[in-house]
Amino acid sequence: MQRVVVFCFDNVNALGLVRCLGEAGYKPECYCYGEETEYILSSRYISKGIGFKTKEDCFSFLLDEYPIYEEKPVLLTIPDYPAYMVDSHLDHLKKKFIVMNAGETGGVIHWMNKKNIGDLAQKHNLTIPWTIELSKNDDIPENIEYPVFTKSIRTADGGKCDESICRNREELKSRMKTLTSNKFLVMKYIQKKKEVNFFGIAIKGHVYINYCDERTRLPKDGYGHYNTCKKITNDNLYKNMVSMIQETGYEGLFDVEFLEGNDSVLYFMEVNFRVDGTVYRLTPGINLPAEWCRLVNLPDSELPDSLNGKKECFSGMNEYSDFKASVLGGLVNPFVWFVQFIMADKRMLVNLMDPKPMFVKTFYRVIRKLHHD
Repeated sequence: MQRVVVFCFDNVNALGLVRCLGEAGYKPECYCYGEETEYILSSRYISKGIGFKTKEDCFSFLLDEYPIYEEKPVLLTIPDYPAYMVDSHLDHLKKKFIVMNAGETGGVIHWMNKKNIGDLAQKHNLTIPWTIELSKNDDIPENIEYPVFTKSIRTADGGKCDESICRNREELKSRMKTLTSNKFLVMKYIQKKKEVNFFGIAIKGHVYINYCDERTRLPKDGYGHYNTCKKITNDNLYKNMVSMIQETGYEGLFDVEFLEGNDSVLYFMEVNFRVDGTVYRLTPGINLPAEWCRLVNLPDSELPDSLNGKKECFSGMNEYSDFKASVLGGLVNPFVWFVQFIMADKRMLVNLMDPKPMFVKTFYRVIRKLHHD
């Protein structure tokens, strides 16, 4: 079976990717970085792996020390930093791995730029919020309508720490001083009714998008962790997304993020050119990482016209984050949450077929807390 390598951070989404592969019969190697790599590496599905303290150490191992095999392994990345690092050294890494890419070194990085992908989305008739690019030393335009949302042009530059809501000019001026990125985006703040993500695979000009997820339980100014996944139809929105992805020249897994505002408009946000964190919750319908590993070595003539999904509609939960946001945050009754937890088709941490990561994570959390105290 195809050898698969995962380059990831130590979060539950990476564990989901490992489980996607394992449940499809693959035995992935996992090279991850962070403070809590133990629970990721304890998954029964991993054939071998190493935990590193920093992303640089992890990447250096893959770049310089990982062996070259006659049959190249597939390299899957999650989240943005690994994708960025791999794309920066694409010419070297593609000699030893099958790598998700946009044709040339820096191709994915170009489209990870939110200004570039926003312009492309508009070209393909997707709606984006009004957006301007500023630098820290720029004067704030007088005609801005508040509230606004700040974000990095590239997630790898500032990430979510640069995301913030500014409700007036004074807040924006103060926030500009603390942003990680020198250049950043200021955009219309969308009072969101729901988050909508579309998931797919692109390969040799073929683009497959079968499912989306919707999240309507949203903490104030936060992100949802409980979602309903649905099969989609080939409507105009689907066709616009397909044509946009085709123009990027990208090959690999991706997801397209939207927010639906209180005005019922669906606003394009960005494309994630790597494995998405929700991908494991999608597996009652389709196992995208496994599909990518199945398709990636097929000649163009053997690629299918479409991929077959299973369930039409199902639910998924990042139970740890959702409990904190929804129960402790007062969004949902604890009894209702517990019923949803039991009934969810997929949960990110609790898994009877792969139970060890939950216990290992809990054990090390307790040890670290006692050590810190």
